[in-house]
Amino acid sequence: MPRGTRESCFLPPCPMAEVRTGGSSGSSKKGVTQSLKAAFNTLPKATPLQLNQLGTRSGASVGVWLVVLLPLACSPGLYNTYSHCKPTPRLLALLAIQVGVCGAHLYQEVCLPGSHKMTGREGPSRKPPILLRFVTHPYTPALATTVAISLITDIHPLQALPLTLLCSWLLFKVTHWLFSAFPGSFTVGEGAVLGQSVALAVTYSIYSLISSTLWPEKLSHARQISLFIQTALLVLSVLVAGIYKSPLLRTPRMFLPYLCVCGVVGVGAASLVLGEWVPVWLWELLTLTQVRLFLLGWWFFLSLFAISITTWARSKNYIPTTVLRKVYHVVITLVFLPGVLLEPAFLALASTAATMVCLLLEVVRVEEIPPLAGIITQAFSPFLDEKDDGPLVLSHLYLLAGVSSPLWLTPCPLEVATIGEVWRANLVLPLLAGVLAVGVGDTAASVGGTYFGRRRWAGTKKTVEGSLCGIVAQLVVVGVLVGAGLVELSVAGWGRLVVSTAFVAVVEALTDQVDNIVLPLLLYTPLMDL
Repeated sequence: MPRGTRESCFLPPCPMAEVRTGGSSGSSKKGVTQSLKAAFNTLPKATPLQLNQLGTRSGASVGVWLVVLLPLACSPGLYNTYSHCKPTPRLLALLAIQVGVCGAHLYQEVCLPGSHKMTGREGPSRKPPILLRFVTHPYTPALATTVAISLITDIHPLQALPLTLLCSWLLFKVTHWLFSAFPGSFTVGEGAVLGQSVALAVTYSIYSLISSTLWPEKLSHARQISLFIQTALLVLSVLVAGIYKSPLLRTPRMFLPYLCVCGVVGVGAASLVLGEWVPVWLWELLTLTQVRLFLLGWWFFLSLFAISITTWARSKNYIPTTVLRKVYHVVITLVFLPGVLLEPAFLALASTAATMVCLLLEVVRVEEIPPLAGIITQAFSPFLDEKDDGPLVLSHLYLLAGVSSPLWLTPCPLEVATIGEVWRANLVLPLLAGVLAVGVGDTAASVGGTYFGRRRWAGTKKTVEGSLCGIVAQLVVVGVLVGAGLVELSVAGWGRLVVSTAFVAVVEALTDQVDNIVLPLLLYTPLMDL
């Protein structure tokens, strides 16, 4: 399709109903039309994708409903409770709503009815009115979000407009690239969620780093960690973009120097942002308290355990892959539970680093960059499932990102606080949404369904008994946390928790989307309101 083609929807292109327009009705109408046309022509273009030409993941539904998950998960940032946080979490919440609306353009049914060319007695078809084209343009939500940001935050419209346009542009470009470069790896909904995540993370990080540079302030410990993560995220984005833009950088001769250059640039940029030499800052961060040293030792032990399990399983052909994956669910629960309770900000840094390393290794594997590519492929091959249908192997990344997502989406930077303080007690449960939904609930449902399952959910292999086991297991874990004084929960809160876990269990049983991403986001949103 020509690059300059304008479409009302990003995926797939939806031709608008052809409407005949009459002659001029006055100079005022001409002025309004010309103004709208000028504004319309200044908007960026969105490269459309043909739905029937997409290589979506086989055996799965479209999953367009996933586009609402991130907007819902970021919505707590609009609350007055978090209005004191810097940078304002309202910006992230409004940008999330924007990418949710833009995500609706990824599906044909959201286009206006009568999206077929019509010809009739009136004569040849014409372009729809400029107002209709403007309202349905993919970048119109960016303009609406700019107005909303200027009204409910202290960000100037001239600052907000580049951010909102950048966010939409990244969403469309990244989603287009994911489906084009990796056919068969995603459903429409999964690809949209990944595009939304990249667009939000990059846009918000750019604003956060620029604002901290232009308006410096005394940085708290958690704020320093947040800025370091955002800097690393931007450096990794540039690194991956460079690899896929320039084939030369994928060669063994150039990849390692390019990686080193990006690392040096990242260290320099982070040092400027934090006002400290990053290697020294990281060393002090790791050795600041005995609790962090304990967590590092515990995580190292669990890593050795996971590697040992992997090595042993590869030598035993009779070990079911499903059983092994649930073992990793248990391992990641043991990783995150003490981290959330003791050092949530430190855990956020560690989980981000692990996710970035896994992502970089997957880039090396997919691009077949020697000598690591063959080793990584051989290590992952025994653990592939039906959701690793395309060229990408994403199961481990989905698990890590899904459990980490509550830490990344929390409206305020995660401060270090003593266990038992009221605000920490109210925050523990939302931060454990991924652990509860995936590490506890999904694992218990799988085990319970295997041993006690009798009645299957319609059209699936999942059982009702397994879902009940998942619900009970989550409630038991929350009960232990409440009994230990780590979580405060009223009677009404217990009722909402039961309803939330039951809803998530039903979704887990019925959905054919990647549940490691879907379930944490679904559970996080109601837990933030408990």
